Amino acid sequence: MQSSWKYLFLLSLLHSAYGNFEKEDVSSISSGLSFGMCRGYCQQFVNATSNPVQLSAVKQPNSADISFPPLRQTFSFSLNQWEELLALVSPNVFSKLADTIGCPGCADGGIEWIQIDWKDGSKRVTFESRRTIKGIEGLIDKLRKMREEYLPQF
Repeated sequence: MQSSWKYLFLLSLLHSAYGNFEKEDVSSISSGLSFGMCRGYCQQFVNATSNPVQLSAVKQPNSADISFPPLRQTFSFSLNQWEELLALVSPNVFSKLADTIGCPGCADGGIEWIQIDWKDGSKRVTFESRRTIKGIEGLIDKLRKMREEYLPQF
């Protein structure tokens, strides 16, 4: 009986720390790509936020390099664009994904990630670049298109 209580306590603790989230609680959705054996802007990502509704794009080197100072640009991002992106999020699917899928960065194949922040927590899923993950293919595709659209602009 005592072990049952310990199990329930642990389960409730894990649920509160890493539990499910609702779409209306999402505050930001970000996606990035990085390469370890690289010179220049090896880390690039976009971050869409709900309040204020905007999109930030960032490029930075893997280590401090005066030739490649970190760059950040903020773009207007409409409420309609935010809602379209949010519609691709499946909280039930995303929250159940492993934190690392495959072997990201192996043989310098690149590391891709998606992070969703919500009112009471966040989750980042890291995976091999140019791969898809069952259940979130649409989200991955949209975030890649956003990186392709916004990052070259600066």
